[in-house]
Amino acid sequence: MKGQRWLKWAGILLFLVPVLLVLLFPFAVMISTSFKTLQEATRIPPTFIPTEPTLQNYVEVWRIVPLARHFLNSLLLGVGEAALVLAVGIPAAYALCRYRFAGRRVYLGFLLLTQMFPPVVVILGLFRVVAALGLVDSRIVVIAIAAAFNLAFCIWLLSGYFAAVPVEIEEAAMIDGTSRAGAMWRMTVRMSLPGLTTVAIFAFMDGWNEFLLSLTLIRTEQSLPLTVGLFRFVGRFQIHWPHLMTGSLLATLVAVALFMLVQKNLTRGLTGLADG
Repeated sequence: MKGQRWLKWAGILLFLVPVLLVLLFPFAVMISTSFKTLQEATRIPPTFIPTEPTLQNYVEVWRIVPLARHFLNSLLLGVGEAALVLAVGIPAAYALCRYRFAGRRVYLGFLLLTQMFPPVVVILGLFRVVAALGLVDSRIVVIAIAAAFNLAFCIWLLSGYFAAVPVEIEEAAMIDGTSRAGAMWRMTVRMSLPGLTTVAIFAFMDGWNEFLLSLTLIRTEQSLPLTVGLFRFVGRFQIHWPHLMTGSLLATLVAVALFMLVQKNLTRGLTGLADG
């Protein structure tokens, strides 16, 4: 039995190690390039380990572009989208979960169907509408549109988490005098905290990585998020890879730190979704 168990684990490792190496290789290249000079980064044949490592890129990126401001704008987009998605998605998902009405299953399927249409399909029409309303260069508009594109999927996710909470718990709370809204917030929502964390992280990361809407609807540099701000390092005739990789690495570290902070709730939420 022990021999078979070791053989099983050896097979799993033989499969996982190459997969992890392939997945982590771009991240390793990004770290390596952030410590190179421009001459070495564009050298042919390329070098994986910097021959003359330097920290100058980490100093220059803050001077060349207002990186701190871009970080703050991306943070506002992520937090704003997560808050808006939860504010609208929680009551909508609860209604889909607890109330029965004609066409409910069709509506749930339609929610997923809307995710098939990427924002780039309607970006021109959105720009014309936003420009006609005089709302160009508004981060609030970008947050609202980004949240609208992801709201359907988040409602679908939340309805699955809420359905896993027994309705008898809410009924017991209402017998004790709690209103329907109170039972929803105190019982169902509180017991679905891992699921709410999953949805919030999904919405936050979408706002943090938002590029297309910001590039189209935001004009002033002080309002640009990090994704568009880093685009400054892509020139017409040359890409400054060390600066671009340095800024990308700093942005990635924020996402990694966030996942580490909420790892426990996120894992529980994803596990609960799989079980459901």
